[in-house]
Amino acid sequence: MKRGLIGLLIFTFVSVLMVGVVFAVNETNSSSSSTSSTSSTSSSSSSNLNSGDAVDRGYACLEDQIKDKTSLSLQEAIFSTLAVGKKANLEKIITDNKRSNEECWPKEGCKLKDTAQVLLTYNRIGTNTDKIEQWILSKNATATDLNWYLEIDVQNHVSSQCTITYDGSDKKIQIKDDMKLSGNPGSCLTITSSGYWLRIKDNCLDKTFSVSCDQDFITTLLYEKSSGGTIYVSSETHSAASLGKTEEKVNAQCLKSGTVCDYEGTLWSALALQKLGNDISKFKVYLVALAEDNKRFFPSSFLYLLYGLEDQYSETIQSQKQGQYWQQAGTPYSRFYDTSLGMLALSSSSSGEFDAARQYLLKIQEKSGCWNSNNIRDTAFLLYSGWPKTISSGGGSTSGGNVLCENSGKYCEGANSCLDAGGVISYDLDCPRFGEFCCSVNIQELTCAEQNGRVCPSNQECSGSVLPSVEGSCCVGTCQEIEVEETCVIFGGICRSSCFEGEEEGSEVCSGGDVCCQEVIAPSKGISIWIWIVILAILILLVLIALYYRNKLRILWYRWRGGASVKPVERRGPPGGAGFTPPVRPMQRPGFMFGRQPMRPNPAMQRPTPPPPRPVAPSRPASVSKSAPSKVNPSKDSEFEETMKKLREMSK
Repeated sequence: MKRGLIGLLIFTFVSVLMVGVVFAVNETNSSSSSTSSTSSTSSSSSSNLNSGDAVDRGYACLEDQIKDKTSLSLQEAIFSTLAVGKKANLEKIITDNKRSNEECWPKEGCKLKDTAQVLLTYNRIGTNTDKIEQWILSKNATATDLNWYLEIDVQNHVSSQCTITYDGSDKKIQIKDDMKLSGNPGSCLTITSSGYWLRIKDNCLDKTFSVSCDQDFITTLLYEKSSGGTIYVSSETHSAASLGKTEEKVNAQCLKSGTVCDYEGTLWSALALQKLGNDISKFKVYLVALAEDNKRFFPSSFLYLLYGLEDQYSETIQSQKQGQYWQQAGTPYSRFYDTSLGMLALSSSSSGEFDAARQYLLKIQEKSGCWNSNNIRDTAFLLYSGWPKTISSGGGSTSGGNVLCENSGKYCEGANSCLDAGGVISYDLDCPRFGEFCCSVNIQELTCAEQNGRVCPSNQECSGSVLPSVEGSCCVGTCQEIEVEETCVIFGGICRSSCFEGEEEGSEVCSGGDVCCQEVIAPSKGISIWIWIVILAILILLVLIALYYRNKLRILWYRWRGGASVKPVERRGPPGGAGFTPPVRPMQRPGFMFGRQPMRPNPAMQRPTPPPPRPVAPSRPASVSKSAPSKVNPSKDSEFEETMKKLREMSK
């Protein structure tokens, strides 16, 4: 018995030792792997700026994320196609999301934004877009979110009588020498409380108003948001000599979703329609006037792309944070999405802000090559706006299915710059950058000095307006130091002089020369090796206790399983001798049946009482060995005999 226990102990402790070694090795390997991964990530992050293959890794990561997948969202499929071109699985996802009886997306409820993005995507890969254009243009409507006014200004500020004609009838008004109006302008016009303008009623915005005065005069339209605020003057004015005639017509269109104008949908639709050569001037008034109320959609980036407005260029530049990225207040997307829009707007300019954003993105590029935790949409949009590739449409043509502009002897310019310079845009010829169009003239951009400005250093920002120039963003104002905002804290890091163990140095901004420390998230290590050793030791102890008390445990187990209750036999002497205690025999009441009432004895069935036993002379008690069990005549009770038999077997 002792040898068996010793052998068992040796075997158990050897097993514990082997298990401990295995866990220790695994824990070391896991720690080493985690350290290696952290080192690799840090090395990757620090070497991205000098790595020529960082962009290639980005595209490779995106390709890996979308390869043969059919469970991508519509947005992921759209932006991935814009970035990498035609893929069968992406085309199927876009097609499957189209409403069956309309050329619009998504099928659950057509939206202008998604449909316009599909239009851009199909144009990029050379797929026919005629029906999609028709669907978008069918949503055109007069913007009712604005108040419109007609202004008549008489030259030399003398009194005059004017006639306003609309709906085939003439309405007479008088203009005093202080330019205030009087008279009856009819059912579509009312004189404002100030007395200087005529308010055009909402139900008459589609009418043309002809004006004639008996003095030289000028007419123009003004507008403001329905809620009030800034009064905007139309970019077009008309003048006529005495008794001459001018015409004014409200040209403020939007695209509606349902019965209301959809601002974000109109932004994306105008961008897509412009790309295909449609006139988008009719959306300008609505988009500019409502821009302040829709800052979350980053309207300045769209408006500079669409109309080349210098004030929108300035706003886009000045909204860049830390000279690195964009993130609009209340954006429904992310800083990566908004940064993509910012880069898209500046892609056709020579601004330093465009390059600064790309450098920042390469600094925070993940080890995988993607951005924002391998977010497919954001990674694809960043690549498309920051590092666009020339792609094949599958038929031998490139970048949108058309011939490149540079191969035709023409020039890639901004649309509005080309038109303002008297050039002609060839929409069937493509330019590599999104905001560029193939123009018949080469536009010479002004230098910053010619615009009486200066280019601010990279660590400074402009306190005035910013204009595009040959050298980059030209500040017409003063350059001042950028107020450093600790973006490290914003994005979950901690600024320290040096990082602690378990932290890695990130690329976000800290003030005072500190570095951004971010916690290294190591893979789960599971239960500690010492906990396993304690558990095994407890198990060994329980096994040893069970071995030592195995006989008693057997009896307890038998009793628990429902065995008969038996009192132990007391042997205090030889059978029949002094001090001998005979075994106690369990008594059973006659006629008792388990679970039933006892039966009454039937006298007819009772057996006769047996005669008393014959007396027997006592015999000499035999000597009993202490080790030998006492021989007791068993009862004929089968249950008791079976119980005693089991107890004898258990005690062996």
